[in-house]
Amino acid sequence: MTSQLDAYGKAVRLSPVHAAGYRMVQFDLVTLWRIGSGLTEVWDAITRPVAWPQWWRGLEVAEELDRGGADGIGSKQRFVWKGALPYRLMTELTISRIEPLVMIQGEASGDVTGTGIWRFAFEDGITVVRHEWRVRATAPRLKFLASVARPLVCWNHGRIMAWGAQGLARHLGATFVRVERRARA
Repeated sequence: MTSQLDAYGKAVRLSPVHAAGYRMVQFDLVTLWRIGSGLTEVWDAITRPVAWPQWWRGLEVAEELDRGGADGIGSKQRFVWKGALPYRLMTELTISRIEPLVMIQGEASGDVTGTGIWRFAFEDGITVVRHEWRVRATAPRLKFLASVARPLVCWNHGRIMAWGAQGLARHLGATFVRVERRARA
């Protein structure tokens, strides 16, 4: 253990992780989109990520790095996101599992590492899309921001996801029904 002085000049003991300047910053974010459109139409739009910037506000770059197999497994995309806060987030996502019209799973690297999962269902004429984002911050600026303003980082993610739902509904000419967000520690 090492120590440093706090704002009042009092010695504060730090764990080795804190002494290095960062602590592990894990996010478990879940967003539900309810879109008044058919499941197939929503699936088709989500499975074409290079087209997302046409309708998803906040997504500045979506490029294909690897096409993967005929089934989409192994495909890899790079994304650059800019939300309401003054920072950008770069991620690469490699698709590891696909169940057509049911689920897509990918492994993230870049400014965050972890797993993203899209789940799809059709209920009472509405397509329900559940996005699960279980990641750790790896970029120093994001680690720092999340350690001092975690609720703002979660809020920013929520804004970007809401923009996506609204944009997707407009893109499909569908009724936008609702976005629900949950962030867990």
